[in-house]
Amino acid sequence: MNGEFLIPIFLFGGAAWVLVVYFNNRHKERMAMIEKGVNPIDFKGKPMKEWFQTNPLSSLKWGLVAAFVGFGLMIAMYLHRNADAENSVYLACMLISGGLALVIFYFIASKKLKQDKAE
Repeated sequence: MNGEFLIPIFLFGGAAWVLVVYFNNRHKERMAMIEKGVNPIDFKGKPMKEWFQTNPLSSLKWGLVAAFVGFGLMIAMYLHRNADAENSVYLACMLISGGLALVIFYFIASKKLKQDKAE
C-alpha cells in the first residue's frame, strides 16, 4: 500500500473544494451587485434552451465529414497495400478528405443561406 487510499480522498476533496469556491464566489458577486444597486436577474444571460438549439445543417456537416473520412481511410488502405505507401498515408488521407468535406459543406451551407435570405 503506497498511498493508494489518498486517491479517493484527493478526488472527492478536490471536487468539493471546486464546488465551495464556485458557490462562494457566486455569492460574493451577487452581494457586490446588490450593494451597487444592480438587479442580479438582469445578468442571467440566455436560457439554456436557446444555447442548445440545433442547427439543421449540422447533421449534413457531420455526415459529410464521416463519409469523406471513411472514404479517405479506404483510399489510404488501398495505397498502403498496393502502392507500398508508409503508415502516415492513413492520417494524411483522412485529414485531406475531412477537409474536403468541410469545404463542400461550406459551399452547400452558403448557397442555402443565400436562398433563405432571398425568400
